[in-house]
Amino acid sequence: MNDGVLLQRLWDGFGRLQALLGGHAGPGAVIEREGLIASVVPTAPDSPTLNAAVAIVPDEATRHLDELRHRYQEAKVRRWGVWLDGRASLAAQRLANAGMVVTAASPGMGVEIEALRTGAERATRADLTTVGQVNDLAYGNYDGRLERTLKPLPNGVLHGYRVDHNGKPAAVALALHHNGDAGISFVATVPKARRKGLATTVMRQALQEAAKQGCTTTTLQATDVGEKLYTNLGYRHLCVMQLWERRG
Repeated sequence: MNDGVLLQRLWDGFGRLQALLGGHAGPGAVIEREGLIASVVPTAPDSPTLNAAVAIVPDEATRHLDELRHRYQEAKVRRWGVWLDGRASLAAQRLANAGMVVTAASPGMGVEIEALRTGAERATRADLTTVGQVNDLAYGNYDGRLERTLKPLPNGVLHGYRVDHNGKPAAVALALHHNGDAGISFVATVPKARRKGLATTVMRQALQEAAKQGCTTTTLQATDVGEKLYTNLGYRHLCVMQLWERRG
């Protein structure tokens, strides 16, 4: 499979995750237009990750900037963004002309599942509340924001996995199965359990189960810290995922 197919699956799955997160985070709304999926979450007016558009087809997506600006203003959202492939130069120019700037950039990665050595890990399921709690501990969120984000999502759409350490959930991951792809997200390990290979184990659980359920590829958005883990598992770099942000 060529990287073009993986890239398309990466952005399609990322858009679906955005719709899930935004559509169930309080009185939110999802906007679907040609080449674009966006979420509007008035209860999180300063969150450009919940209030964001995913440019699945960049040149088409950026034609809807005026509508996006209007919808976010109407919802009294102060910070919103657009996720864009860093190689989409025309779309990037349009965003810059609209007064938007890049505030974050992360590697987009993917691979064919059959190319990975997933081992024979026994899958341990995790509910969304647990995944959120472990992520909040991992990122030092004392307000429980990620638990609140994940808890309202419908059961059965996202597949959660965990690895325990000293009898407590210590590493977690989520998988969204969409069009033959396992989109991995919310991978985290609590600080006291790091450097023990737990994140690798929970990833292998998620990928084994995805293969059993018919997924042929896996994609994800990595952090700078996580990129080494995913490279060691066999993922390869596909693009840079940029968050262009508009404030006020």
